[in-house]
Amino acid sequence: MLVAVDITVGVVADRLMEKLPYSKEDLAKDNYRLHQLNSEVVIIGSSRGCNHYVTQQLSDSLDAYFGKHLSIYNAAIAGKTANSNSCAAEVILSRYRPRLVIYDLSESQLCDDNQGADIEFSAPFYWTDTIVRRYLDDIGLKERILMKSSMYRYSGKLLRILSCYMSPSVADDGYKPKFGTAIDTTKAKNVPKVSETAKELDTYTVSNFENVLKKYTSEKVPLVIVCSPHFRPKDNNKRLAELCYKYGVPFIDFYDTPKFNSHPELFYNGNHMNDDGAHAFTALFFEQLKTFLPIQDDEK
Repeated sequence: MLVAVDITVGVVADRLMEKLPYSKEDLAKDNYRLHQLNSEVVIIGSSRGCNHYVTQQLSDSLDAYFGKHLSIYNAAIAGKTANSNSCAAEVILSRYRPRLVIYDLSESQLCDDNQGADIEFSAPFYWTDTIVRRYLDDIGLKERILMKSSMYRYSGKLLRILSCYMSPSVADDGYKPKFGTAIDTTKAKNVPKVSETAKELDTYTVSNFENVLKKYTSEKVPLVIVCSPHFRPKDNNKRLAELCYKYGVPFIDFYDTPKFNSHPELFYNGNHMNDDGAHAFTALFFEQLKTFLPIQDDEK
């Protein structure tokens, strides 16, 4: 009986996923970036990615630089960190060749040993995408066994799938602004900055990230790793920078930037910039990005 229920859940849920409409639900955005996205410029990352890169502003700057329009989409998803985004980067590359991929990442995400909570977000695609399946299988034997159950793969996701059908929307550009600030700006500038001891890197997460660096380098598809601003962080990105250098992938580090550390009013909270901060960051980021862009568009 339980097996029959599991099979039925799988058949129904898989069919719903096949025709999942775009909506503001993050599961729909993950489906879109894995299976439908075809933009020339792609931004991937966590909430810091979707909150910090003003897509239209960056699009205007790129269009002015190249003298032609390039399609762009902010595919970053709140709560999805290194493993989910490395998986997305690989899936995107397996489908087509973007003109540029911007991957927002901090070293702290490479220290996260809770792999399942991150990559299991894409569990509905276990049987339909070989790269997603590899990421999940590589967690271990227990995960490989559990993934054979449809109820496990869709646990906590069925209502989210139905919500996509109940409130579909036209695809936006992916930018999710935050407004105001929860930081006490009268005190923030006077709080002493304290450094923390670096955490141990997670082998599984680092291996997945290195695969992305290797594949993009091998395919000669432009990839830029960026760490957007954090308000007066206690850690750093030394080992992340070393990994990027190892594979010759550009790394732009705004994580601990004096320009932003002295302006708490540009942050929604310690981890995320507000809309004003995002516009200021996007402008500064593009000035750095130009260093890694071709002087003339090869396809112009």
